[in-house]
Amino acid sequence: MPLILSLVLAAAVASAVLLGILFKLLPSHFLAAGINERSNHTQPARQLGGLAIVPVVVVLLWIFGAQIGLDQRFLVTASIGALILWITGMLDDRRHLPESIRIATQLIASCLCIYGLGPDFRLLPDFLPEIIEKGLLVLALVYFINLTNFMDGLDMMMVSGMGIPLAFLAGFAAFGLAGMASGSIAAAIAGGLLGFALFNRPKATVFLGDSGSLPLGLLCGLAFFMVARDMRIATGFILPLFFIADATTTLIKRLLEGDNIFAAHSKHAYQVAKRSDWSVWQVILTVAALNIVLGICALAAGSTNIPMRVIGIAVAVVSVTAVLLRFRKRKSR
Repeated sequence: MPLILSLVLAAAVASAVLLGILFKLLPSHFLAAGINERSNHTQPARQLGGLAIVPVVVVLLWIFGAQIGLDQRFLVTASIGALILWITGMLDDRRHLPESIRIATQLIASCLCIYGLGPDFRLLPDFLPEIIEKGLLVLALVYFINLTNFMDGLDMMMVSGMGIPLAFLAGFAAFGLAGMASGSIAAAIAGGLLGFALFNRPKATVFLGDSGSLPLGLLCGLAFFMVARDMRIATGFILPLFFIADATTTLIKRLLEGDNIFAAHSKHAYQVAKRSDWSVWQVILTVAALNIVLGICALAAGSTNIPMRVIGIAVAVVSVTAVLLRFRKRKSR
């Protein structure tokens, strides 16, 4: 537990300090977020969050790597993958890159990181050949990178929507339920998001930007894959279930409506709620409460008791469905 807490505190302080320095030193127009009809913010803000959080997380993982069980293969591949997406995201924040470049860099980063997990990393060894499982993991990681990017569209949404699941994962590791490797990655990112929250609370002056959401999506996806191996697949799936469910249902909805799924939009359930009569705080506190429920469900889903696992999974599905329906229903009021 002391190591996990040290990572959280170190990441929080370092991210907040570095963000403060960048905010003061960089010109006000640097990576300024534009305001248009799709925006969920009405005040100027700068996309600096990723410039601070990602380097802090990567450096801390290298510093504590030996103590937390991360081998050099993983550290090198994860660092290179995060760096690729950090640079890609920063360039995209400055001038929109073609989707082909974004997807190509995400595939490269994901392939590197799945390779970095090592040949012994398996989730379904009894059901799938290794090559097929690795390919599916790459595709799943690319999807997780994108859904993290999609869901980063409101003040404090990453803190509430991803920070809380990561905090639960770090807690599982602190109490010996999950591996220190997955827990430490989660702790470093959760701490970084905690420092970021000082600047991202409503009304936000700093956004995460693609330089943050893309590499953090990569690292978060790896942490959830690892806890799925450490505990149960259901645990790794339930922790980020709100992000997965909102992003996936919105994607399906847009496909059915004939939308260009690569075009920017504001149709996620939480965005619909914000554009109705919900305040930012109402949305993020609802998501925070849901994620606390999901954290408990994820713990239950990792139990050796079968009825407990079934209850955990069922409550998670019902809770997420209820919140998504409530978010979308308010649009017509």
